[in-house]
Amino acid sequence: MKPDNESQKPDCVFCGKPLYIPVLNNIYRNGMVWNVSECAECQIAMINPFPSDKKIASLYSTGNYRTDGGTRFVFFIEYLIFLGNLLERMRIEKYAQIGKVLDVGCGRGLFLDIMRRGGWHVAGSELNKETASYAENVYGLKVYTGNIAEHFLAPESFQVINIRGVLEHLKEPDAMLSEAHRLLKKGGLLVILVPDIRSFEFKLGRENWFHLDLPYHLFQFTEEGLIRLLKKKGFKLRRIKRFHLEYSLFGWLQTLLNLSKIRFNLFYDLLKSGNLRGEKMEPINFVGIIATLFLLPVYLPMSLLFSALEAVLFRRGGIIQVYASKE
Repeated sequence: MKPDNESQKPDCVFCGKPLYIPVLNNIYRNGMVWNVSECAECQIAMINPFPSDKKIASLYSTGNYRTDGGTRFVFFIEYLIFLGNLLERMRIEKYAQIGKVLDVGCGRGLFLDIMRRGGWHVAGSELNKETASYAENVYGLKVYTGNIAEHFLAPESFQVINIRGVLEHLKEPDAMLSEAHRLLKKGGLLVILVPDIRSFEFKLGRENWFHLDLPYHLFQFTEEGLIRLLKKKGFKLRRIKRFHLEYSLFGWLQTLLNLSKIRFNLFYDLLKSGNLRGEKMEPINFVGIIATLFLLPVYLPMSLLFSALEAVLFRRGGIIQVYASKE
């Protein structure tokens, strides 16, 4: 439980000022204790101690973000992910003409495959070499491994850059946005999806919030902080989406289950595929599984109601998706 002191960052990486606002303290995850503190000026929070490169690499070698033979979840969840990516292509095409798209953190390549089917020229970047190889070998995609900036791509190469569910994982999100601005054509579209730590979902769940995901999420964004950062980087806001069927509904559902003192993220682990589920389910928690099945008919409609009300009435969301164009 000792902190990883190899690479501590007590100051804000965006402005260099001390992180004065405590958000969460002494949260035990992955064998260590973590804190989350917010910068009053930037309105973005970050994890402390900040994990070293070695620790980050070990986190992604197993667990939540690894695939099992190309899949992460059971069949019907994989199908919902497919539909979600298809809908995302339709939303993007409202703001951008078909051209070249870069998916940062492309994972298995599912989104890029759907974009290519729609006539887009596609490329991806992925930190994990094994996952990148899967996308290349199975889907025949062009995937840059490691940091995209290290590949020195030509400026203004893309009509669209997609960074959904990725920015909060990166050691240097500020540098990533600068690189995205360089790589986008003038008027090109940037799509970002991140959790919002000022959402009611977080305020209720706190350390039980599903989207907190420590220590994988190095940063915790707010809507205000993200918009401020995008404007600083030269982007113009086009749209903010605060309800996302794939993320909002499940975020509320798993958070409510976590608050019920059932084993942390048990339902999420049950939905994983094959060996990934087996890794998380030893020993099998029969009591937790029965409790989850009992509570699902109650919590599922509650989750739909809460996520819709939060987005419509209070203009907040556990997940926010931003569409912005390069000025």
